[in-house]
Amino acid sequence: MKFEEVLKIDKQFLENDWMWIIDFDNKNFSTFKILKNKSKIMISAPHSVKHVRLWELLPQDLLTWWLALYLWNRLNLPVIHSTSYKVWDPNFDDNETSEYKQTLVKYIKENDIKFLIDLHGCWSYRDFCIELGTWWDWNPNLLWNAKILNSITESLYNRLKTFIKHSGKPVTQNTIFTANRETTVSAFTSKECKIPAIQIEINRELRDMNNSKNISLLINALENMLENINNYIIHSWI
Repeated sequence: MKFEEVLKIDKQFLENDWMWIIDFDNKNFSTFKILKNKSKIMISAPHSVKHVRLWELLPQDLLTWWLALYLWNRLNLPVIHSTSYKVWDPNFDDNETSEYKQTLVKYIKENDIKFLIDLHGCWSYRDFCIELGTWWDWNPNLLWNAKILNSITESLYNRLKTFIKHSGKPVTQNTIFTANRETTVSAFTSKECKIPAIQIEINRELRDMNNSKNISLLINALENMLENINNYIIHSWI
């Protein structure tokens, strides 16, 4: 999928005020969807549409759905993403009653998924370009493997050097968005499936549809990160 198609997708979102995503066949309508694929690394995008947390309507994490779709199409990664507004938030609601999380766990177990990446977006005023959340520095969501976290951080940094140099916003670990609640997608999935899972918060500046250079940098960084994670899986280091 080419960058030019982002604008077309965004127009579709804007027409329905980011309340739902039209399915590919324009017929099906559900609150989330799984796109199957052959990779053992899976992507989650729970905030791809507007959602409610504690009775407050929150905005969508812009472009997280498109990024997930791109990785599904480009790297054969399976994806789960929200498709329509509902009074719920998969990254906050009770684990037992969350259809999103229960379906995700079921898919992971049935398809022998080895690693989960939960994609999110933050406002541009944040002082990092990407934040990695693993439930504080002891990294239980990564099965207590700090080596994986540091390797992921380095792989992202190596592709975002230009942006980091000009913006002064580094790649950070567990400073604000730590995924340290049992109801977060990454924490719940890691505990239930006994696989490493990581929450990734991407600064709005890297998700600016009017800045193709930044989006290209972001895509390149994510692809490099995924190659790094795949190497861990291949060599059975996790």
